[in-house]
Amino acid sequence: MTMQQVDDLGATYLAAENERVRTHTAALVLLDATALPGGALTVAQLRELVLERLDLVPAFRRRLAGVPLGLDRPYWIESDVELDYHVREVALPAPGNDEQLREQVARIFSRPLDRGRPLWEMYLIQGLTGGRSAVLTKIHHAIADARAGVQILTALTDTTPSPRRRAASPPHPSAPPPPASLTMLFRGLRGAVRQPVRAVSGLPAALTGIDELPVFGTMPGVRLLGATTAFVRRKRRHTAIARAPRTSFNRRISRQRRIGFATVALDDVRLVKNHFAVSVNDVVMAMSAGALRRWLLEHAELPAQSLTAVVPVALRDPRSTDLGNDLSAVVVPIPTDVDDPAARLAVAHRAMLAALRDLGTTAPDALVDTIRMVPPAFAVRTVQLLSRLNTWAPRTPAMNVNISNVRGPQEPLYLAGAEVKSIVPLAGITDGLGLNLTVLSYRDRLAVGVVADRDQMPDVQRIADWMGDELAALVKFVAH
Repeated sequence: MTMQQVDDLGATYLAAENERVRTHTAALVLLDATALPGGALTVAQLRELVLERLDLVPAFRRRLAGVPLGLDRPYWIESDVELDYHVREVALPAPGNDEQLREQVARIFSRPLDRGRPLWEMYLIQGLTGGRSAVLTKIHHAIADARAGVQILTALTDTTPSPRRRAASPPHPSAPPPPASLTMLFRGLRGAVRQPVRAVSGLPAALTGIDELPVFGTMPGVRLLGATTAFVRRKRRHTAIARAPRTSFNRRISRQRRIGFATVALDDVRLVKNHFAVSVNDVVMAMSAGALRRWLLEHAELPAQSLTAVVPVALRDPRSTDLGNDLSAVVVPIPTDVDDPAARLAVAHRAMLAALRDLGTTAPDALVDTIRMVPPAFAVRTVQLLSRLNTWAPRTPAMNVNISNVRGPQEPLYLAGAEVKSIVPLAGITDGLGLNLTVLSYRDRLAVGVVADRDQMPDVQRIADWMGDELAALVKFVAH
């Protein structure tokens, strides 16, 4: 294959990692395998499935190749896949309840991926109550955004209990040897020569949004600089929002995570959506705001102003199979300061409408624009510095929480013949942004996945449970 360079956003995800921060994502697929021979899915069957479909998931055969001296962004190269390493099996002790599952998933999710191999792992988790199994797939965000992750899941599953049979193909050939160090050095030198051009071309975009970056946004004159640059470029500015209040989950994070998950009826979400003439995403934002409000009240730290969320927005063509990320994000105030559920939904709806008008002009885009100007050799230090500063600088953090809404498969799926009952999405956290709420729709359910720092939020499952309670409150309002 032709080497493909890691994109700017992917390089930022790689640079953000350290001994505490992981930037992979995961999907926890809960299965009913009782109809399979022996009543269980085996790790041998799972490995056989992955091997058969490796050509449908090219990301599974690609690993990083660095450039000497860090002169340029790394490249993706073809790699052999040792399935005994990548596809593993673990078992829960009796009784195998959901609390034990969450603890096991948190333990696996906390561990980094090996950068010397393709950046993914798959775990078959046995021993769950009710004859259930689970498959946890970790994949680095530099390889795939959420929509690409759904495409990978679709490639590995079927719409009938009988796995589709593909035409017999010869064994996968061994990957070519990695490029020589001298070859990579020449590539890096060419990239270093082009870097000043990239920096100059990216400067206007970076200056336009520099006041939305952590730390920089609090400096005197920075907002005037951003506004002036936007005026000269004739670029519409985003709507200014208040700086986010500090909470206990906006500090430096540890190495360990906690996981919470729950599911709610998608029909209930649609009922609320249709009654109030809003979007599914608006309902998710209102549910999130209500759950966070409860948590903050219970811990006596509800701020007078609303929290602020960063909300990814997918730009990827659903048919695309490219590696990397094609997404933007908006920064949105979420109405944790509003007590009434219906009023909270109305405020969330207006906030999302305003934020989507500003798509492409907010902090996450400004961050990538800024990193693009930095020579790759200094990118890691720059990203790490911004992350650390975000935990203590005056008037920070820029955002309090990540909230994502991903549309998943709507038809029933089967993994190696086992019925997929639910798909729980999980995403990473970082310093100053120690809480991530992600929801994914599948069939008639909406699964909520919550990731938090183990020390900052030991009761993370309550957030997931309260998301369901908040939806129930909105349904009750509709019924009356």
